[in-house]
Amino acid sequence: MKMIMAIIHHEDEMDTVRCLNEQNFFVTKLSTTGGFLKGKNTTIMIGTEDERVDDAVNVIRENAGKRRAIRYDNSGNLTGGSYTGINMPVPLEVEVGGCTIFEFPIDRIEKF
Repeated sequence: MKMIMAIIHHEDEMDTVRCLNEQNFFVTKLSTTGGFLKGKNTTIMIGTEDERVDDAVNVIRENAGKRRAIRYDNSGNLTGGSYTGINMPVPLEVEVGGCTIFEFPIDRIEKF
């Protein structure tokens, strides 16, 4: 038996948990906060058989892994150090998401 503990971005929580549940994984969610950037995270815990660990990790990777996205930033409004007078968001391609996964051996799981 294994315990998978995955720290994922809070925006990835719903899709990740839904897909895990569809694959018959039981998930416990904890709201957590990152220590460095103080960002909102969700820590999910999954107890499963050894042979299903890779399946769970693949679901997490597909739904909470790093990816590129477009975000809009107003910092591009300064041109040559002077304000243009136009407040127009500038699209920037950034890396979002990502997760950290821990795997622990466990002796027993009981559900009451």
